[in-house]
Order: sequence, then C-alpha cells, then structure tokens
Amino acid sequence: MRYITVLGGLALCMALAGCVAVEQRPTTFSPLGIDSGNPARIVRMERQVDIALATGYSRTLKQGGQWTAIGKVDAGEVFKPYNDIFTLEGSHIHEAYLVVSDKRLVGFYLPAEKTFSPLKPSIALPFN
Repeated sequence: MRYITVLGGLALCMALAGCVAVEQRPTTFSPLGIDSGNPARIVRMERQVDIALATGYSRTLKQGGQWTAIGKVDAGEVFKPYNDIFTLEGSHIHEAYLVVSDKRLVGFYLPAEKTFSPLKPSIALPFN
C-alpha cells in the first residue's frame, strides 16, 4: 500500500510541475575563430532580465553577468556565460547558451544536444 501511495504522490507532483519538455530544433553551430589576434568578445548585462519559459519555469539573467560570444547558429549569435553556468528546466535540465539576433534574445543553444530552443516572444537584452 505504501508503494502505491508513493507512486501516486510522484504522479501528482509531476502533473502539478508541468514537466513540459524544452522545445528543441536541429541547428548547426559554427564556432568563432578565437585566437590571440582575434580575442573573445565579452558583453555584460546592464540590468537584470527575467525570462518566462514555455515550460512553466523561469530564469533570470543577472545584472552584471558576463557572456562571451563563441559562435553562431542559424537563429543568431551564441553567447556562453563567462565563469558561470546557465540552464533551462523542463522535464530535464539542460545547459544553455544565449542566442541573440538584433540585440534580442531569440532562444538558446543547448550544447550537449546541439540543438536550438526558441524563446517566444523574444526579449530585448541590455548588453553593454
């Protein structure tokens, strides 16, 4: 009986949490040629940005957070957190990098999966 109660509790918890998968689309990542003659470009968040995800979770890009331009995907330029880790959460947790086009966050590059996760609607980013 205890086993059934535990399973029922887990099922209820999962239903309440939403457990929606992070949307992913195939993409091709092209790294920037970064060397001593072409150093990495680092940008900083001028203010905090709160992001509501379609999974029901939210994330915050903290004021002063630094991001390094590391490459491109079809949707835009890819920025990796500098000395930090950024994740998206749905039915799983994914390491994520920002994808920016025309100074707007349009989605995320998931490096482990090598996919793009769109953000709808896009958000203006206060990069310096």
